[in-house]
Amino acid sequence: MRGWNLTLACALLLAAQAHLAIAQSSAAAPAGSLPAARFPFGVDPAKRCPELRHTNAEEGAVAVVQFLVGTSGVPSKVSIRESSGSESFDAAATGCVVKLRFTPATRLGDAVAIESWQQLALKSAGPASAPPAAHCDPAVTGQPGESASSPVVADAQEASDRKQPGPMAARAGVCVCVDEAGKLTQTPVLTKSSGVAAFDKAALELSSAAHYRPPASASGQAAPGCFRFKVGLDAK
Repeated sequence: MRGWNLTLACALLLAAQAHLAIAQSSAAAPAGSLPAARFPFGVDPAKRCPELRHTNAEEGAVAVVQFLVGTSGVPSKVSIRESSGSESFDAAATGCVVKLRFTPATRLGDAVAIESWQQLALKSAGPASAPPAAHCDPAVTGQPGESASSPVVADAQEASDRKQPGPMAARAGVCVCVDEAGKLTQTPVLTKSSGVAAFDKAALELSSAAHYRPPASASGQAAPGCFRFKVGLDAK
């Protein structure tokens, strides 16, 4: 008789576990509180989701995201449970959760991974401060009224050397600044004259017409920045 009681108890326990698994994998999240999501070792939302730092949410605003964690730790059915008050931060929070992986819940008794609803609270660090505007400064300041991209006039000795017969080489230093799309944010600036006004002018025109790849930030995203390079003409 005791053996029958033990068998019946095991059957009831398995039935309860099966019912729990079905409830957890239902299409809608339960109305009560959800357990906080757990991450596998090494998963850091701050590093995986740099977009959280680029929203208009106030500092300290919190978005609570609910989602279904599958047996492999992949989230699905992601939605906002409690809004941060900022649509952009809520959107960034749900997008972040989709990219993350979580530790799945396990079934009592045999530790088999099961689906479960979990939640994650993400806090805003506040609107990211605008980086200082990239800017090129000429190495030599022109006369009042001249633009920063005006050719720098060579000194008398250098001009005299250019009059000597024979082939010559020319080098003009140029600085350009671009935005995240690689478009110029200011007129190219001459940082060092070649000594030939016509060549300096041509170097600036060529720099204005060129296409640029924006520099990358620490997170790997395109960022505004400036380039300094030389435009040269080699003697043949």
